[in-house]
Amino acid sequence: MSLILYSYWRSSAAYRVRIALNYLGLEHEVRPLALVGKDSDKVRAEYRKLNPQGLVPTLVDGEVVLTQSLAILEYLAQKHPAPAMIPSDPLNAAHARQIAALICADIHPLNNLRVMQYLENVLHVNQETRDEWYRYWIIEGFR
Repeated sequence: MSLILYSYWRSSAAYRVRIALNYLGLEHEVRPLALVGKDSDKVRAEYRKLNPQGLVPTLVDGEVVLTQSLAILEYLAQKHPAPAMIPSDPLNAAHARQIAALICADIHPLNNLRVMQYLENVLHVNQETRDEWYRYWIIEGFR
């Protein structure tokens, strides 16, 4: 099997790629990573050899290694044009990309695991305040 997706079950970015792979009906292997908890530092150190950021998702297609969910989605859409993931009409295609960018640029970066861990471990923000931060930026992003 040539498609391998490195993933973390709570990652919405990795989830986007899993949806696309299944939508396209592509045979693939998911390699889950433990990004938190026991041994997570060791897992990330080894994984950084493949993806220097140590983030998910990473898609391996033979010799090709891609990171960042939107880049992976564009690659898959162009390599496997049917069924279409992006509308053929330019305006509808732009709207689809607009929604994807809204989530990837305006919402997700403020609420991902790294940010939540920073708020908790470095700034010592309590759970209630951290959850309020999370809710605020999701609501603001979709507003």
